[in-house]
Amino acid sequence: MTRWLHSLAMASFVIGAPLPAVSQDFQSDSGSLTDLKAERAFQDKKAYSPYADRNFPTRPLFGDTHLHTSFSMDAGAFGARLTPRDAYRFARGEQVTASSGQPVKLSRPLDFLVVADHSDNMGFFPDLFAGKPNVLADPTGRKWYNMVKNGQGNEAAIEIITAFSHNTFPQEIYYGPGQPAYKHAWQETIDAAEAYNDPGRFTAFIGYEWTSNTDGNNLHRNVIFRDNGDKAS
Repeated sequence: MTRWLHSLAMASFVIGAPLPAVSQDFQSDSGSLTDLKAERAFQDKKAYSPYADRNFPTRPLFGDTHLHTSFSMDAGAFGARLTPRDAYRFARGEQVTASSGQPVKLSRPLDFLVVADHSDNMGFFPDLFAGKPNVLADPTGRKWYNMVKNGQGNEAAIEIITAFSHNTFPQEIYYGPGQPAYKHAWQETIDAAEAYNDPGRFTAFIGYEWTSNTDGNNLHRNVIFRDNGDKAS
């Protein structure tokens, strides 16, 4: 059974923003809230059965559908050092060490999370930060590596994003589908979601952000799989 059905059913998505969702009890907690229903249900008088005529969702669920990790070239260059596994651990309520080196923990765990790293160049920044030979062999790659190591990560991020959006990113170090490093990053994203998905308690959705490349006129879309790793792979 899919994540969509056997875990926390979501009413709808708003790209890039946390969103409440309907309860997982489809039979007794369905329908939609209207002004009339609210007036009847919450009117100022004692009721024999306060739950009578309530057929709208009463249990909001909270999560995030647009979260980047170090696997994204922009987030990585701007300072993100945590992985998809770290992100899911944090969302489930575990204490982690932030990219700043400080301990951090949520006041309450999330109900669901989508690690939505950029599909374009997925996995590039961890290799850049690690100084992988294939990246350093390219003059631009070495330049960006030196900038990051010298504390100019923000400037490097702007250059990386600009190069991508204007089709000037060096093809020699571009990570795309079919390349081993790219496939590894995507598989690690899937494996992280599979490892931390806990049906009925926490939903780790598998997803990514797709960004069109039209001379800087980027259109961001989050792609979220309702199925498990066997389909997402």
